[in-house]
Amino acid sequence: MTTEEALPTATDLVEAALARLLEMPGFSERAGQLHLAQIVCDLIGQSQRGLIEAPTGLGKSLAALIPAIAQAIVSGKRTVIATYTNVLAEQYWRKDLPLALSLFESSSDVRCAFLIGRQRYVCRLGLRDAMPSEFPDYSNRLELGIDTEFRKLSRSPYGSIQSLWQKVSVPPVCPARLCPEYDSCWFYEARKQAERAQIVITNHSVVIQDALNARNSDSGEGMLGGYDFLVVDEGHDFIQAAQSGLEFDLSSAELHMLMGLCGRIESALFSIADQCHGKKDLTELCDEFRSGASLIERDLATYGLQLAKGGILKTSPSSLEEHPSVKSALAPHGLEGANRIATSLFECCHRFVSALTKLLVEWEDSAGESVKPARESVRNYMNYMSEMGAEAMALLQPEGVTVSYVRSQTSSAALRSDTIGLAEPLAELIWYRKPYVLLSATLAIDNDFAFMRRTLGCQPDFEEVLPSPFDYRHQAALFIPKSGTVSDPSAARQNGSEPVYFQQIADQLSEIITTMGGRTLALFHSRREMDEVNKRMTLPPGLPILVQPSSGAAYIGDQFKAEENASLFGLRSFWTGFDAPGITLSCVAIVRIPFEVPIEPPALARMAHLAQLGLEPFSSWTLPMSKMIVRQGAGRLIRHNDDRGVIAILDPRIRTKRYGEEMLANLPPELRTFSDLADALGHIGWEA
Repeated sequence: MTTEEALPTATDLVEAALARLLEMPGFSERAGQLHLAQIVCDLIGQSQRGLIEAPTGLGKSLAALIPAIAQAIVSGKRTVIATYTNVLAEQYWRKDLPLALSLFESSSDVRCAFLIGRQRYVCRLGLRDAMPSEFPDYSNRLELGIDTEFRKLSRSPYGSIQSLWQKVSVPPVCPARLCPEYDSCWFYEARKQAERAQIVITNHSVVIQDALNARNSDSGEGMLGGYDFLVVDEGHDFIQAAQSGLEFDLSSAELHMLMGLCGRIESALFSIADQCHGKKDLTELCDEFRSGASLIERDLATYGLQLAKGGILKTSPSSLEEHPSVKSALAPHGLEGANRIATSLFECCHRFVSALTKLLVEWEDSAGESVKPARESVRNYMNYMSEMGAEAMALLQPEGVTVSYVRSQTSSAALRSDTIGLAEPLAELIWYRKPYVLLSATLAIDNDFAFMRRTLGCQPDFEEVLPSPFDYRHQAALFIPKSGTVSDPSAARQNGSEPVYFQQIADQLSEIITTMGGRTLALFHSRREMDEVNKRMTLPPGLPILVQPSSGAAYIGDQFKAEENASLFGLRSFWTGFDAPGITLSCVAIVRIPFEVPIEPPALARMAHLAQLGLEPFSSWTLPMSKMIVRQGAGRLIRHNDDRGVIAILDPRIRTKRYGEEMLANLPPELRTFSDLADALGHIGWEA
């Protein structure tokens, strides 16, 4: 083959694909998209690691997919692309991936798969039991078999769908290959495809679970198989995903789940037990387990009442307990009770699994090979029970940088373990094992990646902050009310004047929403504040306010996008990942700077850990996290080149505190600031 006939490189394919994209109707060149795609292509090809801030509007989804496809074609490399939200993962799968594949002349052989957490899938057995008459129709019409598809097909009211979903979703553990629906199971089919695919679209939690499985498996691989490169989109949220993925919780819900698994075991073994004349033994054993779990649940509730305020039980390293904030939250008198509950659960699970194993051996001796399928059908349940018992015991033997504590509520309590120091476990689980790139519109703090490197433990070979493609000077304006208009929220809480503060916020939001004709996303830091402000709102007719419920954020977000004159009061889930381009969202109002208040045990232990490292907790954690969240919240406004609107920050500390300047410095530098809403709207030429 001559030089002229040499096969194209992955970079050649990336450039050709993006050139084809520009030829398609409705697409125009996006500044920085080609540059980002070339960087990602090089990182995949050279197995290097990177952190890249890719602002909204750059087209980073295609800039990640196109090089992944190009490398799959040229080198056969397998790339996993993970997002924090399932909403974005679905957008990748349904919209961006088909488009990206269409830009290549030879992409038909590139295998692609979509995989999210198991409890987001419909269980065929559960669907058949809960909806027997609708089963054939749903079975034929569900494509991926996930919750969003099920909710769209269901015509039930929202509350009914929530209840129904509990019955039809895949349980935390199931018989897997022994299930009669295994061959057509949506979840396991997705897993099988993910193990073989060259492009896998998934979420952060699956990546973390895959890494945990790989660490504990003989092969060193998890459910995603031996992939070559990891793209972490929405990288700023990987902190929260890792905290959730590495936590352990022992509460009433977990105990009820264990009792449910016991019921499944009893049902699965009933026939073989009857055949082996062991029905009575099986029933007694299961009744004993359920009785034991019920007693533990009762003890947990009583324990919670005794420790009405909860408290920290153990830390690792133990030296964290010497820090004043941790010491004041210690509950040493709760150690005995916690140990009793954890030990009881371990013994209950161990006793049940050991006795059941013995029964199965006895039945196999009498009935031979016919027992084997039944034994295999309950193996996953038994393993899960054993693991729960072992993890409960580990609560009071924490490792790494962790805190074990009791969280007490009005009707129940929970024993928890949270990982505080993420850097070391994540480096071992993910960063040292696989080359990667973290992408996000808000990955850098103060134009630097130091916070993400320190917090996540990643050590990239390459870093870059790409410029925004939007014209913030003309598309957006920043509105901050005049000094004295709104009280300092911290001072109001301390001096008992919160009702006055809530009314001031309500007055500001009422003026904004009335002026904007609705079209406002108001972001709150606490539900109590949101509810108190909502009670005080005064608006003219025809400007409804949608308030985020305790569950169903996606549902209320869709309502907001569908009703132009509506406004939405939202909490944490709307600060990041929510996309409502166009006039329906013309104002983002950040009510309060979202500082973490170190009250809960994980926050207290984190402050102690940072202090032990010689870092000042506020400047090394609280402030950087707040800067990142404020940037994310502000980023909800401008999503397309023709979007226009106002970012309103109602917290007066943005003007009066020294850190306020730092907060503003992390917003687009060309953003003009106004203290009069009319002036801000006039600057961008906005008309209702």
